[in-house]
Amino acid sequence: MRENLTLTRRTAVVLSDCLMLFLGLYGTVFCLISAFHLPVDYRTITVTCLVCAPLFTAVFSLPWRWARGALYLGCAAAVAVTAWRWLDLLELGGLVLARQVVNTFAWALGSSVTLDITSLTGETTLGSEAAAMTALFLLLTVALAFWIGWLWQRMRSFWLTFWGTFPLLALPLSVTVTPGWTPLLMLLLFWGVGLLVRQANKKDLSGSAKTVLMTLPLCALLLAGLGLALPREEYEQTDWAAEARLEIIDRLAAAGRGVANAGADLGLASGSDQIDLSRVGPLDFDGDTALRVRSETTGHIYLRGFSSAVYTGGGWEQLSDEVYQQMREGWTFTVPDMAAISSMKSGTELQIDGIGDYQPINFPAMADADADSVRIEVENVGAADRFVYTPYQLSTTPDRMTGAEFVGDAYLARGTGVWTHILYARETASPLRARLTGDAAQAEESYRYFVYENYLQLPEELKPEIDGLVQDLAGWNSPEAMEEMEANMDQGVPYAVSLTRYIAAYLSSIAVYDPDTPAAPDGTDFVTHFLDEGRGYCMHFATTATLMLRSIGLPARYVSGYVADTVAGEWVDVPDYNAHAWVEVYLTGYGWQPVEVTPGYDGTFAWEKEPEETPAPTETQAPEATPAPTHSQAPRPTWEPATPEGTEEREPLSPWLWLLAIPAVLVLAVAGLVLRRHLAARSRARKFGQPDPNRAVIEMYLYMEKVAAHTGGTVDQTLETLAKKATFSAHVLTAQERETARALTEQGAEAADQSRGRLDRLVFRYVLGLY
Repeated sequence: MRENLTLTRRTAVVLSDCLMLFLGLYGTVFCLISAFHLPVDYRTITVTCLVCAPLFTAVFSLPWRWARGALYLGCAAAVAVTAWRWLDLLELGGLVLARQVVNTFAWALGSSVTLDITSLTGETTLGSEAAAMTALFLLLTVALAFWIGWLWQRMRSFWLTFWGTFPLLALPLSVTVTPGWTPLLMLLLFWGVGLLVRQANKKDLSGSAKTVLMTLPLCALLLAGLGLALPREEYEQTDWAAEARLEIIDRLAAAGRGVANAGADLGLASGSDQIDLSRVGPLDFDGDTALRVRSETTGHIYLRGFSSAVYTGGGWEQLSDEVYQQMREGWTFTVPDMAAISSMKSGTELQIDGIGDYQPINFPAMADADADSVRIEVENVGAADRFVYTPYQLSTTPDRMTGAEFVGDAYLARGTGVWTHILYARETASPLRARLTGDAAQAEESYRYFVYENYLQLPEELKPEIDGLVQDLAGWNSPEAMEEMEANMDQGVPYAVSLTRYIAAYLSSIAVYDPDTPAAPDGTDFVTHFLDEGRGYCMHFATTATLMLRSIGLPARYVSGYVADTVAGEWVDVPDYNAHAWVEVYLTGYGWQPVEVTPGYDGTFAWEKEPEETPAPTETQAPEATPAPTHSQAPRPTWEPATPEGTEEREPLSPWLWLLAIPAVLVLAVAGLVLRRHLAARSRARKFGQPDPNRAVIEMYLYMEKVAAHTGGTVDQTLETLAKKATFSAHVLTAQERETARALTEQGAEAADQSRGRLDRLVFRYVLGLY
């Protein structure tokens, strides 16, 4: 069939073909994905559909057979090379697809049979499965785009197109599994409009295009109305599929949020409940936001991620589930040699009742119920996705907690799909006013036995060295340290807290804070390495102080989390370099109390301040958690396959259409690059001009690190010194230091730009947006 069409009509034909191809492609692909709850990156596959529809419309519209053939071969070669490079991913993706299909069919048919692929794949994570399935569906989407485009545009046959796409929908429908509503409506729209124009599509391309463009909006409104009028209440999704889908979406959301780097140097990134100290080397942060916090009060707060109990010489580990079960249900306690909780003879056995449903993390808030509750919202943006980062003196109890679950006495585990939590804390709850009563007092007493049994652990091989430190501590005669300890005691600070601060002062006298401290050599104990080096950072100081307290006979544990400075009623960003480690000591009748042991950090807590220093909280309401993410995805689109050739000849597109399209694409690309540079410059100006001079200088340093990485240069030594001072010092930079950093940043960026060649300069400015 040959038609002489004007440019306007030919454009309408191309547009209608593109819309139809997108509807058919998106509907077919996502009906399959949603029916079997496949762990793919939704955004990436959607983008791939948006790219493939116009791409293959253009390919099938080319007037020259040789050009179409060359593009077919080029696309096929690109897909083949991609498949070869992704072979391992595609193999895993195929196995995951088989498992999902088999398990869905088994559920639908009432069978308990499931397909286990672990023997073939080994242990896999949801992230790796999602990446594999996304890679598989990228190539499948490209292949389907070619298939549907060839049937609709080259063959111009509705029935071939229908039977070429229906089997993928019929597969889940055969066992009454319903695909997602949106892709199903899009596929029905594709078939309905295709059926309407099936005759015109063969004989009158212009008339067919006009009908498509006119009826598509009307049919879309009709189907949307039907979807609203006929809700899907009767469709029940299997529990395992729903949970799997939630978990998949959650993991993809975590990937999209950048959960992987924040706090990596402090053992916070992996989300593991174990800390590997053997690989802890110089600190290196990106400056990305880890948490966002909003509190009703202004102040400096510690947000605990998790605590560890057992020191192994190369790291910290949690207590086992069996031990936590004993904590709940009861156990036989053997009085240790240094039992400060009892005057009983060591070795005496006592039968201890469990603490039941009480949560030790709540004890401090319960011990001072007169303190006012403060509402604190914590959003996890880029921190470890396993934990909820909680304030101290937490008053939100397990029965009132949603979107999270307490794990033993160690941490609060984040619920699937919930990224923002509303928590309540009594920040001013004081150990000096502690008065637990009734069942709570009995639970705290039982838990105290648990603490003395599990938080005095010290490796045998390290005892001589730690005991030596304690002896040095006892004979240490620093007047400043003694005065500080006496002053703390005079002000009513508990003995354990004063002693911990005394130990911190002692450690700061024998070791310096150095973020560039190297990792311990293989086989060397972490604490031994710290003492030999005479330098370290929070992990070194917190670990050593914890072990020294245990050697004295005071229960202590290592804690990782973040420090934050809140502004009443405002959201504040907590960057990844605020990841931190500190010590918790146990106070009888009160619970775990955090103590700062790292030089340069402010470890004063709200209950220690005068009443007028503590901002009054506003009226509170019942706690609740705010669920978050829906779909969050992100990998990458690719190119596409080929093979057959059409059987019917069509009038070639007007050359003017292609002459107009190419400049339009170039203009859009140039405009996008100019906009990219402008937005990057505005972002830098905002970061460099923020009110906090320390954070502004840190942003300047991070920017110059990126510039240096792309130009092969180095960051100015003065700027690096100022950035380290801003990051690790407790002092606020002066206006002069800030201006010095700005001047060095501008000079360094200009020098880097001028050192580039003409082409490299364009990339540096417009593609990278670095100048």
